[in-house]
Amino acid sequence: MKAVFEEINGDLAVFIVDDAQKPYFVSVSDLPAETTTGDVFEVEIEADEKLKLLKKLPEERKRREQSAKSKREALLKRSQNKKE
Repeated sequence: MKAVFEEINGDLAVFIVDDAQKPYFVSVSDLPAETTTGDVFEVEIEADEKLKLLKKLPEERKRREQSAKSKREALLKRSQNKKE
């Protein structure tokens, strides 16, 4: 399962887990060094509903950023074509 590091709220890091209905929180002190907003992690949701970070997935972050960029470009192109 994958999750995106969304933001820091106080001393908690907020993660959005793919296909989950709620955000999950991890103590900032438990974040790996050099973690930045937007990083994607392989995660596991434990029985007590805690999020366990397994490993950072830098290639997944790049893939998601490229996908979002392509979608923005397609929407911009569609918008420009409507104006013509």
